[in-house]
Amino acid sequence: MLNLDEGPVHLAVEAGIGGTSFCLSLAAAVLEANGRVVWLGREMPDGQRTAAILNSLSESQLEKLFVIQFGQDLLTRVRATKPLISRLSTTDLVVIDDWCGSVGRAAADDTAAMRQIIAAAKDCRLIFTSKAYESPTGIGEPWRARGGAEFCGGKINLVWLFQSKRLGNRRELRIGDQCTELVLTEKGFFPA
Repeated sequence: MLNLDEGPVHLAVEAGIGGTSFCLSLAAAVLEANGRVVWLGREMPDGQRTAAILNSLSESQLEKLFVIQFGQDLLTRVRATKPLISRLSTTDLVVIDDWCGSVGRAAADDTAAMRQIIAAAKDCRLIFTSKAYESPTGIGEPWRARGGAEFCGGKINLVWLFQSKRLGNRRELRIGDQCTELVLTEKGFFPA
């Protein structure tokens, strides 16, 4: 679905279409391969959705999942988890779900927290999500990602997740000029 081995990924998501489920699907694949997952979320993922997506994992695999809710204080949680994150390896994954608020500019503390986590996660895979927003000027690209240029290029791989133009639970994962169609089921995301 998505190559996380080529550096940090910023997943800009159209609101309400399953960004958390997408990351849970990635986390399930890492756990199934006996990797570890550190999940930091603005809110806890929905319990029923999480259970459905992680249902096939064994107890020993689930013990490698660390879930931390940060609410409005990502910076404090990042400072507390940096020692853990810095010990992760290339088979492990860090997920930051909704790294910044969905309205207005990203807060300075959230931006500082992301800089710290990107530095700490240099030896493992990293994906962080934010709500995409429509371009206020209507000039150029119709959608924008939060965090400005710092989190949308260079060493950061910007990926988009949008509702598909087709009917049903189909989504489009866009990486540069490539578009992959995915299907969202109760058990997570799968190629269409």
